Amino acid sequence: MNLVSQVVSVVLRTVLKLTVLAAALVFITSLLIVALLSLVFVLLKALLTGRKPVFVTTFQRFNQARQQFKRGGFGAAGSAAAKGFGHQAPAADVVDVQAHEVRDDQTLPYAPGEPRR
Repeated sequence: MNLVSQVVSVVLRTVLKLTVLAAALVFITSLLIVALLSLVFVLLKALLTGRKPVFVTTFQRFNQARQQFKRGGFGAAGSAAAKGFGHQAPAADVVDVQAHEVRDDQTLPYAPGEPRR
């Protein structure tokens, strides 16, 4: 009786291991198929629309930023911040204007083509 139970348990364990292995292979294969189909879809969409895929542009931007950072920061603001100074806008970028009310064309006392009175 002991020999029969051992043989049955070995057979059942082998069948269970093979079943789990087959299920794992089916799962991995299905994941690979979905990934390949997604890649084909994204590439076809990129070809039809003429735009690069998002993951390509994202990595390109990341690499550009990384290269710019390696060269010494992000322009004058990066170098000033690296030296410990606060970022200040150059004087040429500051414009002082007088505020005034902007009216809609319907509320004007004259027609848009007429000279003002």
